[in-house]
Amino acid sequence: MKQLNRRGGRYSARRYARGQKGGKRHAFGGSVERHRTNGFLVRRLLGALCVLLLAVVAFGYLTSGDGEIRRGVEVGGVAVGGMTRDEAREAIARHASATFREIELRSGGERFPVSGESLGVTVDAAAAAEKAYAAGRGDGFFQRLSGALGFYLGGEISAGVRYDEEAARNALEGLAREEFDRAPKDASFAVVENGEVEVVEAENGRALDVEATLANLDRALSGFQNEVAIAADERAPGLMTEEAGALKPDDLIGEYKTDYAWDPDEGRQANLRMASKAVDNTLLAPGETFSFAEQAGMLDYEKAKVFSDGGIAYEEGGGLCQVSSTLFMAANYAGLEIVERHPHYAELPYIKPGFDATVWFGEWEPMDMRFKNTTGGYLLVREFIDEEGYLNAQLYAKEPTGKKVIMNTEKIEQSPTEGIKWVTYKKIYGADGAVLFDDVMYEGTYSFNPPIPEELKHETNDVRVSGWLDPQNTTGWAQLE
Repeated sequence: MKQLNRRGGRYSARRYARGQKGGKRHAFGGSVERHRTNGFLVRRLLGALCVLLLAVVAFGYLTSGDGEIRRGVEVGGVAVGGMTRDEAREAIARHASATFREIELRSGGERFPVSGESLGVTVDAAAAAEKAYAAGRGDGFFQRLSGALGFYLGGEISAGVRYDEEAARNALEGLAREEFDRAPKDASFAVVENGEVEVVEAENGRALDVEATLANLDRALSGFQNEVAIAADERAPGLMTEEAGALKPDDLIGEYKTDYAWDPDEGRQANLRMASKAVDNTLLAPGETFSFAEQAGMLDYEKAKVFSDGGIAYEEGGGLCQVSSTLFMAANYAGLEIVERHPHYAELPYIKPGFDATVWFGEWEPMDMRFKNTTGGYLLVREFIDEEGYLNAQLYAKEPTGKKVIMNTEKIEQSPTEGIKWVTYKKIYGADGAVLFDDVMYEGTYSFNPPIPEELKHETNDVRVSGWLDPQNTTGWAQLE
């Protein structure tokens, strides 16, 4: 028989035949060699990975006892892998105690700390430790793989944080009421040192959204976090800064002043300072009515002399009528509508009868001093004590009213039995010079000044301005014939 070459035979001839084309020979042997090499490398790589996997599994079994939690398990940020369930429970409890001792409610740069106890925050550390131990010991693919590797691959375990919703709601409502919520502040106006009127910027208000903040608290505690974002609704002011700039009242339309220092009584002077400060920088919208009682009533006033029950007594709020009277006259000279005014019981040294306006804040027959902003624009009310010791009342409007006001008061009768009758006249000219009002404004009868009790007597100074001197007005009680 004919012996065949090792590389001969029909397969070799067939390959040669496929390699012929147009008498040319094509060889494919180099490509086959590359495929064989790549396959060999892949098999070696897979083999190496299997060996590595077996080594990891062996290491996992050697380093993780059957009573220990799988390595890689975390609960609320605490790595409990390798711990027993008791050790994990203690570690989780310690971490929860430190984390939730104080919970910080945040709004921008503001911080409002509350105790976790006040929110009823609790963590079941024992249940969390059991869940941690069960991780990697179930029937799922990742559970089996974790068990084989001795290393948990399923992510962090929930700690099961709970809180008392009613207690948390009460705490948030208390925070809103006492610290967080604020009313919007309208833009206003203030007079600076050089006498110019400047706009005081408006401020947005805010209200804590309890339900949305509770939802934020729920999410934060679920993630074992002790920082909670406060959800709040903004409240816009009624008068914005830009609007106020266009309506700025910077024209002085009426003013009046009286002597603050004529009576050096400390209680009386303290009351004047307190009341004038309460009135100062009040802003009136067009058509709005100013009420002295609303602005200055029911403050914590000192005791000073007042007219009471036909005599003189020492009661809280003595001296307030000088503040109301001074402002009353400024409103008159501004040409505003006087809505309410009451005369005093007796004549006063710091202001003429008929120019005064008494106030009383008691529940029984209260008396107020009120005037209406009839300028058509915003009105700024100012009242303050200057460095020379005068009480000043000023009214500023957007534009001058063009009005000119002349006032006069005169005594027309005096009787030991009927008292002293005064008539107050007012004349108002319009911008065109036409007389708008010329008539009696008030008629009033004042009593003679009652005697001052010996224990209330003290030295006073001469009135420097807006006072009046009348030799017929004695400081003692009138003697009846």
